[in-house]
Amino acid sequence: MKKSGTFIFTLLIILSFNAFAQNGISQIASSKNQWTGLAKSEDGRLFVNFPRWSDDVPISVGEIVDGKVVPYPDKEWNHYDKNSASINTFICVQSVFVDKKNRLWVLDPANPQFDGVKANGPRLYQFDLNSNQHVKTYTFDKDVYFENSYLNDVRVDTEKDIAYITDSNVGGIVTVDLESGETNRFLTGHASVQPEADYLRFENGLWKNKVASDGIALSPDNKYLYFAVLTGHSLYRISTEMLDKKVSAEARQKAVERLASVHATDGMLFDDEGNLYMGALEEDAVYAWTKEGNYVKVVRGPKIQWADSFTKDNDGKIYFTTSQLHLSPEQRGTYKIYRIDAEIPDENKPRILMVITSHGILGEDKGKPTGYYLSEVSHAYYVFKEAGYEVDFVSPEGGKSPVDGYNLKDEENKRFVNDKEAQRKINNAMTPDEVNLSDYRAVYYAGGHGTMWDLPDNEGLASLTAKEYETGGVVGAVCHGPAGLVNVKLSDGTYLLDGKTVSAFTNEEEVASGKDKYVPFMLESKLEERGAKHVKSDNWQKKVAVDGRLITGQNPASAKGVAEEMVKLLGGLD
Repeated sequence: MKKSGTFIFTLLIILSFNAFAQNGISQIASSKNQWTGLAKSEDGRLFVNFPRWSDDVPISVGEIVDGKVVPYPDKEWNHYDKNSASINTFICVQSVFVDKKNRLWVLDPANPQFDGVKANGPRLYQFDLNSNQHVKTYTFDKDVYFENSYLNDVRVDTEKDIAYITDSNVGGIVTVDLESGETNRFLTGHASVQPEADYLRFENGLWKNKVASDGIALSPDNKYLYFAVLTGHSLYRISTEMLDKKVSAEARQKAVERLASVHATDGMLFDDEGNLYMGALEEDAVYAWTKEGNYVKVVRGPKIQWADSFTKDNDGKIYFTTSQLHLSPEQRGTYKIYRIDAEIPDENKPRILMVITSHGILGEDKGKPTGYYLSEVSHAYYVFKEAGYEVDFVSPEGGKSPVDGYNLKDEENKRFVNDKEAQRKINNAMTPDEVNLSDYRAVYYAGGHGTMWDLPDNEGLASLTAKEYETGGVVGAVCHGPAGLVNVKLSDGTYLLDGKTVSAFTNEEEVASGKDKYVPFMLESKLEERGAKHVKSDNWQKKVAVDGRLITGQNPASAKGVAEEMVKLLGGLD
């Protein structure tokens, strides 16, 4: 769209309060131009920003007034001249934030179209919302940012007068002392602020970018800074006391806590109750890390196309922008702002999908009986249940599966066999095409020799597993369960196992069991053919291998350990 002569740019904001409200969402506004940041003041004013990622960015910061976006604080601040070095002109605003003192903060990384940071470096602006006057500009020391830095998101502790900022290009946390103006940089190079993957997986294809530390949020008591990389699936936090130059780098790095495996998220925001709202980009959803330490779905729908930045109002309602970054320009519609009630649905209890075999004989035709190994189901099942997860079962054929290792002297086996709910579930397993994967945060493959015949070539299970892994879920397998992973390929064409450290039933154990003459392949050898590094203990001794979000175990003795490590990665529910 063209700018008007008075440079009061109207973005065709459409107010609507009934758009897909059936999912608990109300559409508040829409725009033909791509926005990212969003901030709401205590008196209800709504501010947005438009990053300069293309030549078609009419303004950088605006306020929605009577259905229109009006340049804020005025047209002069929003008049961009690529040849100008003025410190009082927006260059490429990435985020806006209103603090508890009702001050508007505008973060300008000064890196338009990612061509490099411009002269004078990034800026952090403070505006007084009572007078709408610019109060102060904070600049950054040259040892705090790099030529390709992109300062991304900002949160302000109004008690200590400290601003916390992420660098999404280089990776790191930057602080600004708002009284003295001193700037410092922390955690550069640490794994917690570096991309975990080369891409994100969406239904329309792969988003091939590597983006470092992005979303951040201060806990309500300001004691912790929560953060995540954009191309990754881990939620981290660090005590704000550790983000001080007086603390050693070694101590600071040790203080970083990995809290949970999550979907890729952009923005994040705490509500007043201590629940952390985050986008779940690959799922077109919003999730929350609750104050109890549960990761649960809040709302999901096809119109939530890349929930970008979050803000809230005095009633506790949550607002977010959609920036549609995963879609090509021709696939995008208008960009939206949605509002949701800050309520955590009680029914959204996190779930784990357990895979069992349908194959009941040692061979393709006649042979000795086999099936899933009971203790590899029962031991894991109760670890998951006692951690707060629901467990559902899936098998190639669905329904009831044959069982092996039916040892009722094992207390967990006995408990499982007499557990009516567990028996109902395992005897009515789903088929792969009946699984709604968005309901699950992990897939666990139980072993038993039957898995060697029907799991390796099951395309439905392989597809579910690849998607679960690529969208932030945890994958576990024990004993012969890793047979179900040998042909799982990721979206980039590589095997899931390639380059991973794994443990599974060893060739020595197979020979010792006398089953080597029956199985279609030796599992340890097949894993190594797929590029995995196999690690093991002595026969029948517990061994668990943890490699990122892939957890594997050597034998039945390892089932409980695999489940415990999966729970740790998922977030360790109480």
